Amino acid sequence: MTELTVMTFNMKRSVFKFGRHAWNRREPLVAQMVRRLEPDILGTQELTRSSLADLCRLLPEYSYAGIGRGGGAKGEYTAIFYRTDRFDLLSYETFWLSRTPNRPSRDATAFFARTCTWCELAQKEDPERPLRVYNTHLDHISYFARVRGLGLIAQEIFKRYEEAPGPVVLMGDFNAAPNSKTLKKWAGSTLREDGNTYLLNSYNVLAQMAPEQSLGRSYHGWRDKAGGKPIDYIFTTKDVVLKKVDILRDKVGDAFPSDHYPVLAKIEY
Repeated sequence: MTELTVMTFNMKRSVFKFGRHAWNRREPLVAQMVRRLEPDILGTQELTRSSLADLCRLLPEYSYAGIGRGGGAKGEYTAIFYRTDRFDLLSYETFWLSRTPNRPSRDATAFFARTCTWCELAQKEDPERPLRVYNTHLDHISYFARVRGLGLIAQEIFKRYEEAPGPVVLMGDFNAAPNSKTLKKWAGSTLREDGNTYLLNSYNVLAQMAPEQSLGRSYHGWRDKAGGKPIDYIFTTKDVVLKKVDILRDKVGDAFPSDHYPVLAKIEY
């Protein structure tokens, strides 16, 4: 069995040019948090080409896969970072959560174009069983866009899994709480004909492992809040063993690196 640390982290796009939330003030905090948590694989949301370049400079042990939602280097990425000392990148693709997933486009009800990036990573020490990782950022306004986007992602995962079974991790900012219509609707679409589900929500697994543990929120909006529900997720297929999942609410010094908390899981496969 191989143990890995995977993490999803919405790092907040660089909309603020001045003040403590400006990207140039936060980028060293983000890098410091990543170095402390040491994820082997990191799904990011909202970064652009310039902020990705900043992280690559500060975290040279990582590389990333993905393109911008405007095509090429344009717009926000759903980039997947991976440690280059542990993995070789075999393939990757970014697709759009719309009726035309192969080109820059958006769902008719979505506020922005939304994407999902997937990549296949081979461990240098065990290259025969690669891991497929999917990372997404769903629409923040439209329930219909979220449900259709998740359905498209599920189709992509299931199609590749049927062709070549193997461990899969799906993560990202879903902009929906666990008890939301979005997640309830999607849960039914992940069932196979035998009644089993392809994808397991790490929070549900955590509830079985530690029923006394409260999840709390994963988006805090710079307000240092813990109570509430998460909107950032890590899902896995059944051939992945979840050992631990946490929503990390630490500051770096006296500031938060982002308006989201990172979600981290320890897995084995």
